[in-house]
Order: sequence, then structure tokens, then C-alpha cells
Amino acid sequence: MNCFDRKVELAEGLETENLRILYYAFPNYFKGWYYSYEYYRICTILQGSKSVEIDDKKFFTYNKDQFVILPPDSRVSMEMRIPTSCFVLEVSDKLINFINSKVCDDLEIDRVAVDKKFGFLYMENTELISDVLNRITRAAFSSNSRKKFLIDLYGQELVFKILNSSGAKNFMLSNPGNQIAKAIEIMKKKVKENLNVAEIARSLDMSPALFSIKFKKITGLPPNAYFTEIKLNEAKEILKTSSVTETAYELGYDSISYFIKLFSEKFGTTPKQYQLQFLQKPILQSIL
Repeated sequence: MNCFDRKVELAEGLETENLRILYYAFPNYFKGWYYSYEYYRICTILQGSKSVEIDDKKFFTYNKDQFVILPPDSRVSMEMRIPTSCFVLEVSDKLINFINSKVCDDLEIDRVAVDKKFGFLYMENTELISDVLNRITRAAFSSNSRKKFLIDLYGQELVFKILNSSGAKNFMLSNPGNQIAKAIEIMKKKVKENLNVAEIARSLDMSPALFSIKFKKITGLPPNAYFTEIKLNEAKEILKTSSVTETAYELGYDSISYFIKLFSEKFGTTPKQYQLQFLQKPILQSIL
């Protein structure tokens, strides 16, 4: 791996309902930087070590005996002098808030250090999550057809263990809400509407220009393109029970041909072909 950017991360990753799992390996010396994007990011080392600097303020080195939790929208400079492989989990706010409602306040884990000044949590006790992390890793690299379901179950346990620590809990719940994460949540809730950048920016008390710049910096896509991605992913679900025309109209597309064009470019197949493939699956399974 000679470069490090969001496209590379996502190309090698796996996304479930509540988690994004990212794996990357650097066989040679590497120095670069990345963002933590819109979710909290749990960073672990499988092999080697990594030196990082958070938001140009704090420098430290960690290895497989430690893990780091980064808040949304952190800029991280990193350097790896020896062969290093990393396993990263991006955890949705939805999962954090759900688990938080179930966590008992009287449970604490020792050896937790919270550095509020620099805006990150550094935890030395990898044993806190090692067992469930191993299960997530095995599931992510397996061929199990239900691995996304299993990973989400393990993810609940992982976040539960982390939030059982008062230090981690205060850290992960102290962020009042990343603006870009809020914008994405708005997009998901209004996926069947025709939102525009100005509307979302106003709801966040930001100018459209500033919002667009920040959104692209964090997600790697302009807001409109990201919203289109959400719509097209939703289209795959709607097509399971509705016609192509009904799906297009339900998602706010006035032009059927334009919807078909976007869908085909995104998934490499037309909505009708995708629908036929989906409908044929139960038949094939029954034959087998």
C-alpha cells in the first residue's frame, strides 16, 4: 500500500448497519495523514507500531498492547517505521447511544486515561476488548454469509465494554454532535425527499459554502453526491417490493431514465436487472 486515503480505506473495508471495519497494512516505511471522518474511530494495531500526532498537538507511539479512540473530525499524522498492519472500527452514533442507554454507571475499568485537552482518548488496557475484537476480526475475514449480522452483535459487546469505563463513557458522550454526522443523519431521515445543500447547511447554522467544503473534507464526497449514494442504497431495498418507476418516484426522481443512469453507474447493473437477480435468488436456493 503506497498511499493512504478514504477511497483506499473503504475499498478494503466492510460496512455493517452500525460499524465500518477497515484494515490496512504497510509493508514498508510510511508517513502520511488521515481524518477520523464522521464517526468515532477505534484504532488497533495487529502487528508493528504506529507513531501519531493528533490535530498537530500531541505525539505518541502505540502498538498492539494499546488502542486509541478518536472523536469525529480529527486530523491524524502518522508514521510507521516497521511493517505494520492495523484494524480500525468506525462506530456509529446510533450504536453508541443505544448501548449507553443500557450501560450500568457503577462499573468501571482501571487504567483508562482521558486527555480532554487534546480531544482524544488513549487506553492502554487492550485486554479490555481483545476477546471481542478477535471475534470481529475473524468474522470480518471469514466467508460466512451472515458475518455482517455477527459483527453487529460483537460490535454491541465491544461498545458496551468500552462504555462501562467511566472515562471512555464521558469521552464518547461529551461530544455534542459532529456537524457532518448530523448532516448525514438528516440525509438518511429525508432520503425520499429532494434536499439541497442550502437546506442542510441552514439546519446546522452554517453557510452552504463552508458546509460543502467541510463535508467533502470529512467524507471525501460533495454533499449532493453523498446524498445520491444514500438514495441509491435505499433504492436497492425499495426495488425488492416495488417497480423501477415506483422506486424512482418514491425517492424523489422525476426522471426515470436519470434514476436508471445513476443506479447503473453506481452498481454496474440496471434497476430492473438488479430486481430480477434478487427475485431469482429464492428460486435458486430452493433448487440447491
